[in-house]
Amino acid sequence: MMEITVKSIHHSNIVFVFNKEKFIMPENSEILNLYQGQAAAGAAFADDVVLKTKIFDLPRLKLQVSVEPFRLRLDDNSQLEPTETNLIYEAFLIYSKLFSKVPLVGFGFNFDLYYQFRDAILVKELFQQFAEPKILEKADLRHFGLQFTLEKEGGRRQETYFLKVTAPLEMAVHANFHFNTNKLPIFPPVIGQPDELTKDRLVPLQNLFETCYNEIDELIQNLRF
Repeated sequence: MMEITVKSIHHSNIVFVFNKEKFIMPENSEILNLYQGQAAAGAAFADDVVLKTKIFDLPRLKLQVSVEPFRLRLDDNSQLEPTETNLIYEAFLIYSKLFSKVPLVGFGFNFDLYYQFRDAILVKELFQQFAEPKILEKADLRHFGLQFTLEKEGGRRQETYFLKVTAPLEMAVHANFHFNTNKLPIFPPVIGQPDELTKDRLVPLQNLFETCYNEIDELIQNLRF
């Protein structure tokens, strides 16, 4: 079992995936009007007609909004833990303004992390388990990595991991959690009250975001490196 001594987050995001036939790309003005005042200070907008992608960078919020064909991606560049960031609230706010009438087919989270361990990872020995020794006769092995995908809940959930040993005591991890669903896990508005978006309604989605982040630790700890 791998004993983790340090865990740090470099980047996280949430992605919404939409029905291809019913997807409508928002106008530039709709995206630019998402934030005003101090929240939009220093903002930059780019419309890439070749890639059919619109990017709205908001440095004050440490947030980047990317509208791609059939997808909305919200990147959090604050390097804060899921319990400390406002990513889920801001992401759902943007989703509600731009795509509330477009059918959803899935959503997911991505995390870029760095781990440090108590014991060194014997990279050369791992590599030699599936490679002939002659490969390293005239070369030094600098990095080692692997990729795998786990399918769960009858295909409704997939987890993909990219692991790269960057030093004997360190590993870089990219983890993707994807959920095939047409509904987001949020509470409905209270009957008889204004349909205002509050963080209380987003508790299930926020909890799922935090749970996925924490579940990466369990997987890493159970690797045999």
